[in-house]
Amino acid sequence: MREFVVRLLLVTPLVLWGALVISLAGAPGGSVPPWRVVLAVLWSAGLLVALWRLRRPQAAGACALLWLPVLAFFLLLRPSNDRDWELHATRTPHATIHEDTVVIHDLRSFRWQPDGTYEPRWRDKEVRLDELEESAFVLTRFGGLEAVAHVMASFRFTGDRFVVLSVEIRRERGESYHPLGGAFRQYELFYVAADERDAIGLRTFVHGDPTWVIPMRAGPEANRAFFLDMVRRMNALHERPVWYNTVVRSCASELARHYEAVNDLRLGLDRRVFLPGFSDELLEELDLLPEGVDRETARALFQVNERAIAHGDRPGFSRAIRGEAPAPDEPPR
Repeated sequence: MREFVVRLLLVTPLVLWGALVISLAGAPGGSVPPWRVVLAVLWSAGLLVALWRLRRPQAAGACALLWLPVLAFFLLLRPSNDRDWELHATRTPHATIHEDTVVIHDLRSFRWQPDGTYEPRWRDKEVRLDELEESAFVLTRFGGLEAVAHVMASFRFTGDRFVVLSVEIRRERGESYHPLGGAFRQYELFYVAADERDAIGLRTFVHGDPTWVIPMRAGPEANRAFFLDMVRRMNALHERPVWYNTVVRSCASELARHYEAVNDLRLGLDRRVFLPGFSDELLEELDLLPEGVDRETARALFQVNERAIAHGDRPGFSRAIRGEAPAPDEPPR
């Protein structure tokens, strides 16, 4: 009995991982097919019987015979850019980079209605790196939990032109997001390029999620390097898809990776990356908040929900959510 308990303690992590692979890996996002659950239960029972009934060499061999095909199945799953995508995910943005000029192709410019319907629009947008004036960290909490959030980066160019780069899952038709499925290859990684009325409007007046647009204190060179690093990653995904992963390849972990690359440092295993609802704490620690602003003040100053909802579809959305006056050349409406 003692030997069985020791075996069980050693093998339990592999049994749990294998059962989750059988139940979730490669399945439609957010779903757990019942037949897979049955298969996972039978597979786990087979492992436990082998541990209980067989001697040590035979038990090890039986476990390997059961576990290795599951590992092979998981490793052989391949991401794809060719699936039945939701309409808003049908195009992967990419960019042409020539010296200081970047042309973003298939930038999303949807016009969302409060009921979740939308007018689909994509367009090309040309920006110059020497006109990049500032960057902002966009934090939007969802699910009613402080720790759970989505984070994005917004870049402001001369002439009040804004580009949001957002790391997301690429949804197939009918899929929903679940963090457990995100750890078991249910979603492809997706970099969205959008204007602020699309990316921030979706989170505020459609989803109703608390959203902050926090200016980051970073110099021009750092902003350009960060933007370019994200654009190059976006281009790479346009050519070759990769799996999303809830822990190591999520919205927050990808932004952290870009920050590390630009600043040549390592953030390490930081809970504020794995739980992005607390990422404003990390901004404060890295001295990225505006001068004289702490985390609590940032939460009070930079929440944009009321202004976004009040402004609706009128011109000057990005200036309005920042509490700025309309630009002189913006037509009244």
